[in-house]
Amino acid sequence: MNKIKLLPRSLRVVGLALVFFCFGLFVTDPEVVFGEMSFLGSEIQSPWKVTVPSLLADDHGETVLFKWEENDISNEILLTLMLLGTYLIAFSKIKEEDEFSYQLRMEAMSQAHLWNGLLLLLANWLFYDGIFLYIMIWGLFSFLLIFSLVFAFKIRNYRKDLSYEE
Repeated sequence: MNKIKLLPRSLRVVGLALVFFCFGLFVTDPEVVFGEMSFLGSEIQSPWKVTVPSLLADDHGETVLFKWEENDISNEILLTLMLLGTYLIAFSKIKEEDEFSYQLRMEAMSQAHLWNGLLLLLANWLFYDGIFLYIMIWGLFSFLLIFSLVFAFKIRNYRKDLSYEE
């Protein structure tokens, strides 16, 4: 059976730093996800406005297949950093990486898939309009966060059980 190629353990710290940085930005200014930044209640101009390619763009009420347009890419950068951080956390080795930890990792992955699906289904029926958009953005990386938490919880319980046996 092919095993997942895991990243070095040190990258977990980098991932945690990225996730906390992005989460901190979002908590202090939720509109940063949409490229609208503010500082102390006043709108500020983003330094991240660039010309980017756009697929299926709106061109004065008409949908075009491809168009170059000016866009604030701060939200794309933020979401990319958040996804990168969650991947680094989820797929970095732990101290004692062995067959048992691999088994726990696979169990955690299947449980995270179940929990993430249930949470998104519940959100589908409880949140609407703009709030639902925030939930869907959260859904981009919630699976990896849930997986990391379930895996950490399983490893912690396993280590606690071992310490009781000794």
